[in-house]
Amino acid sequence: MSPAGRILGVDYGKRRIGLAVSDETATLARPLATAEVTGRKAAAEAVAEAAKREGVRAVVLGDPRHMDGRESTLGEEVRLLARRIEALLPGVQVVLWDERLTSHEAEAILRVRGERLQGRKGRLDQVAAAVLLQSYLDAGCP
Repeated sequence: MSPAGRILGVDYGKRRIGLAVSDETATLARPLATAEVTGRKAAAEAVAEAAKREGVRAVVLGDPRHMDGRESTLGEEVRLLARRIEALLPGVQVVLWDERLTSHEAEAILRVRGERLQGRKGRLDQVAAAVLLQSYLDAGCP
């Protein structure tokens, strides 16, 4: 059983980051927001601000991987982002979590709900962050 406390999910992109947050029991994830960013520093600050506002105990950051498990071109950038977030949020655990297919799953969820995808990339990023976070929660991670 996971300890209580909110967890923040982050779907990182070079222009936007999708954010999601769990409930207090760390059972259910919900989309939170999208932040427009320009670079790792702005992304780390946006994540830290959301983490403080939501009072989270952990941040789950999407680890971009190819389907065969190899690190994607964003992999190193995400690891550097994780270190920057750790520096901004002492005492908050930062976890890298496999994000393969989260965007595809998020797209499918939005289609089923009848939400238009055209021009709504920010919404897709939020839902992808929620899919990522829910995967982490369902795995029973602390």
